[in-house]
Parts: sequence; C-alpha cells; structure tokens
Amino acid sequence: MKRAVSSPLATLGIAIVFAVAAGIWTVVQLREREVARRDQQEVARMTKDMKTVCLGRFLIDMPSEAKLGLRGVRVDGLEIESFEESAADFLTRLALREKRLKGEPKQLVGTDYLESVTEVNTDNGVVGKIFVHGRNVSEGTRMRGMELERYRYEGIVVEAMVHGGGVSFEIGANDYDRDLIENLRKLIARLVPNRANRAPAGPGFCFDGGWFRDPLTADQGEEIIMHAQLPSHPDVEFLMILAAGNRSSSPGLLERSTQTEANLPAGVKKRVSRLRGAPRTISGISGDELVRRVIEKDDSVGYTFWWEVSGLEDNVHIPHVVFKMTTGEGTNAPVPSSLSQDAGMALWDKISSSIRPHHSRLPST
Repeated sequence: MKRAVSSPLATLGIAIVFAVAAGIWTVVQLREREVARRDQQEVARMTKDMKTVCLGRFLIDMPSEAKLGLRGVRVDGLEIESFEESAADFLTRLALREKRLKGEPKQLVGTDYLESVTEVNTDNGVVGKIFVHGRNVSEGTRMRGMELERYRYEGIVVEAMVHGGGVSFEIGANDYDRDLIENLRKLIARLVPNRANRAPAGPGFCFDGGWFRDPLTADQGEEIIMHAQLPSHPDVEFLMILAAGNRSSSPGLLERSTQTEANLPAGVKKRVSRLRGAPRTISGISGDELVRRVIEKDDSVGYTFWWEVSGLEDNVHIPHVVFKMTTGEGTNAPVPSSLSQDAGMALWDKISSSIRPHHSRLPST
C-alpha cells in the first residue's frame, strides 16, 4: 500500500486559495466596518442639532434641517389655518372681507347673506371678527320605516378672522350647525398666539403659530397632521397623525399587518421582510411598532418604520397616533434608500424615542 504524498505545488496551490479567501473576507469586513462607520457619522450629523416640534399634545425632536408642514388642524368640526402677518395687513384684509360679505345678495326672503358680525377681543390679545353667513337649507321628505317624514336642515358658514402676536388665524366651517355657533366663540377665547412655536405654558392643543388652552374634551375631535422631509436625504419622509376622540382601531397595526402579509402573492411576499414587529411603549404610551424592508421590482431597497397607538375614545390625552418614517421615496417611483438599514434604524430610534406629552396627561374634563 502506497502512502499518498502531497506535492509542494499542490500544497502551495491550497495555501494560495486560502490566502485569497482570507483576503477577500478581510476586505468584506473592512468594507462593512467602513459602511457602519459612515452610517454612524451620518446619523450623528443629522441628529447633532435637533429642534423640538409641538404637535397637538405632544413634543417630538426632529433634525434641525427638517422641512416641516403642519396641516389638517381641526377642533370641534372647525378647520384652523394660521400664518404670520402684521397687524396692519390683517386689519386691511379684515375690512375688505367684511365689505365683500356685506355686498353679497340675499339668499332667503328677509335674510341677508351676512347674518351677523361679532367683534373679538380676548384676554390673550386676540382680536378680529366672527362672520356668520351663507345659510344652506335642505328640506324634503324621506322614508322612516313605513312612514314618510318631512325633514329640514339648516347649515351655516361660520368664519372667524382673528390675529394676535404677529399671527393671523382663520377658523371656521362651510356647513356648520347653527345651534353650535357658540363653540367657535368658546374656542377663540382659548386661543393663545405662539409665533415661535414654543412648548405651551400649560396643558392644551398646539399647532403652528398657536395653541388652545384646556379644558378641551375628546369628543371635540382634535386633529393635526405633520409632514417632514430631510433636504440632505430627499427620499426620507416623515408623517405624524394625531386624532382624538376616535374609536380604538381594531385590529391594531400588528394584527392588520400580519393579515396583509399573509395575503400577499408569493412573489411579492419574498420581497417584504419584517425587521421588527412588537408592542412598543414610548413615554408611557403603549402602541405597536412595525419595521419592514421592501425590495422593489427594480431591486431598489426601501424601509418603512411605523408606530401606532389605537388611542382611547374618551381620553383627549391618548389620541389615535400614527408616526411613520419611510426611505426610498421618489417623485414618481421608488428609489434606492439613501440610508442603510442600520442608519435608518438608528435615526428612527432617535426620533421616535423623543415623542412625549408636552404636559402631564391630566384627566379629560
């Protein structure tokens, strides 16, 4: 029996193969470390300077570079818009609006288009006028069971133009119940101008340029939406929605997402990976967190980060909350995420962890 003898050339070849493999592995490790280092540096850069945003009854810290938009502000069925304006410009615009409304033709016999004008001058330095005009009347008959009944509904346009502290506010609704007009006057009495958008001095509901002092109740239906983007990473977008007085979402985020993922076609399901999916409590508020990686048809990779609170219908301090961060958002189609998975996670954790009530959650009154 002959003993196998390895030739020096064969041994050298094996050594070279191992050396090349080790070299490739080292290069891969170095590249991964370099990517990780760049990710850490980029997240550190984006979060070095943060600004605190007051949104409804919460504060959230966003990168200073973030371009923010607050919209969809509603309380008591009234829409609220605000913008910076000088007192002189406001008074000029107010006078023109009143003149125009007084010049509108009558709608109903014995009724002017402009039905009432009320002066506003509050303890918080808010001045202006409330206009009631444009009555809408609908009447007719309808079946109620086996009986025919007659109905009549009157809606009215309520419009408040007020100003304070360098900020103008337009508050109103186009088809409001006449019996609820007093709600508008009460709400304006609670309005505090806040041009610098600082955290409110007391409990209440804040929005761009102002806030409403408590007490406000959940059935008044506070709503506000924040949208934000990062100029240095235009594919990264943020969305936050707050809505009080809604019935709790059932099922919740995690249960809904599980059902959705189960119903995905096999080819699509392979492209969706759940990176996180568990309950998460932030600042004492319990919600669901879901993080996904999605590989698009063009093989670009994007990430979705989502935290949702179902909310309590009767507690204004625990509204329905949706907070999302997405990467890979393009103008017309998805684009490759400008943040790696680790960088996206780090940024998400930093920002989402900063969500907190701007005042202690008091019992709803």
